[in-house]
Amino acid sequence: MNKLRTSLVTATAGILVAGLAACDRPADRDRTSATTPPVTSQAPASTPAAPSAPNADRTVGETVDDAGITAKVKMALAAEKEVSATHINVDTVQGTVTLSGRVADQSEIARALEVARRVDGVKSVDSKLSVGS
Repeated sequence: MNKLRTSLVTATAGILVAGLAACDRPADRDRTSATTPPVTSQAPASTPAAPSAPNADRTVGETVDDAGITAKVKMALAAEKEVSATHINVDTVQGTVTLSGRVADQSEIARALEVARRVDGVKSVDSKLSVGS
């Protein structure tokens, strides 16, 4: 069961990282700009600007780096026998990893934090883990 979970997490992480890495290829941009006609009309001045997306100031490289760190943390947690990785969510922003979810006991929280801190690229770890079912 543990090998299956590790394999699934590894495969999912690989697909995620590969997909994100292909998002900003110059060839795609060049091909798109060559076939898409330029926009000639402008929106009226009274149209309010759309709110910026969260983390809109981050580069694709930073996003890919964070996705890679998230994948590595998830794989490390899945490989850890003392941690129920399926109950822990992992989010990474600029190298800061946030673990959230519910675990069996306080020792599992401590172990999850220790495992996450050891992953290459992790700058810090924030815990939003709680004990309970």
